[in-house]
Amino acid sequence: MKSMKNKYEEVNKYALILAGGNGTRLWPISTENRPKQFLNLYEENIMINETIKRIEPLFEYKNIFIIINKNQEKIANRYIDFNIPRENIICEPMAKNTAMCIFYATLKIKNLKGNGIMTILSSDHYIKQEERLRDNIVEGMQIANYNENIVTIGIKPTYPATGFGYIKYNYNSKQNCNVVQNFREKPNYDKALEYLKSGKYYWNSGIFIWNIETILNNFKKYLSELYKYKDKIEKNVNTPKEDTIIKEIYSKIQPISIDKGILEKSNNIKMVKGEFEWMDIGSINDFFKIKARDENNNIKIGQAIVQDTEETNIYNENNNCLMVTIGVKNLNIVNCNGVILVADKEKINQLPKIVDEMKENIKYKKYI
Repeated sequence: MKSMKNKYEEVNKYALILAGGNGTRLWPISTENRPKQFLNLYEENIMINETIKRIEPLFEYKNIFIIINKNQEKIANRYIDFNIPRENIICEPMAKNTAMCIFYATLKIKNLKGNGIMTILSSDHYIKQEERLRDNIVEGMQIANYNENIVTIGIKPTYPATGFGYIKYNYNSKQNCNVVQNFREKPNYDKALEYLKSGKYYWNSGIFIWNIETILNNFKKYLSELYKYKDKIEKNVNTPKEDTIIKEIYSKIQPISIDKGILEKSNNIKMVKGEFEWMDIGSINDFFKIKARDENNNIKIGQAIVQDTEETNIYNENNNCLMVTIGVKNLNIVNCNGVILVADKEKINQLPKIVDEMKENIKYKKYI
């Protein structure tokens, strides 16, 4: 272990923050013009800057990279921590899911900085006990630098969540670590309850750690349809032709997640048990989960009066508007960005479909 640690300490260490999403499931709080990663939802700063702040003790600013969508370039340059070099903000021409964005960013970082260990994080996670997170990342980097391991950080489930993926694992005493057996898609409630009771599953946090060469070898093995563009990207990345070439390649490839494309297929994945409070702010329901509740399990943010109301979440951004509820239960009520949303909490997963339909109607586009 000592030699492994010494070897690890000599390696370059990079962080890549995925920040290209439009936050559709958090609409209307999150919009295309100001998606959730650029909002101050929990702490003193916007979510992407909170992500930077919590990992900065481990990574030099010059080694922290952020990948966004091209249409977010102006807002990113305006709001992202100015300690981050602007050349470290990578722009995708269009959204093609996480496998392509990680592949592109990996080749760009390798070209700029050379080989090293990468830690992949999301810009929209709520995390407490940040020092524990950093300890887990260090443990993961040490494992990732040994024997071509891919490392994920799992979170012990506290309730039967249907909005998160799950990781099944077992402890291998010979390897002295947790070995991932398989990844599970977001389950229905009954399956999630089964996972929770079994004690054999952890939530998939979306935090991954690997050596650059290791992940490129996995792209070659499992995602050859992307890997075939490796030489072309490497030849043109960080040159005047980059934007044109990348846009051309993106237009040809099919979207696929890194989970489905590689992690569900690879047989060399290890899991570090995350020892920190974590929440993926993926939906309106998730957004309210860590807010303070009253005696009837209601949450009120902004001006609101509730009577005979239970299990209801209220978010009122409009200081000139008072919201009043009487005799309701199990609702999300949001007044934000010129939109009033009233939804049964159990039906909130229908929201992205409605937003997609609104995009096709010129009358409603301004609200997206």
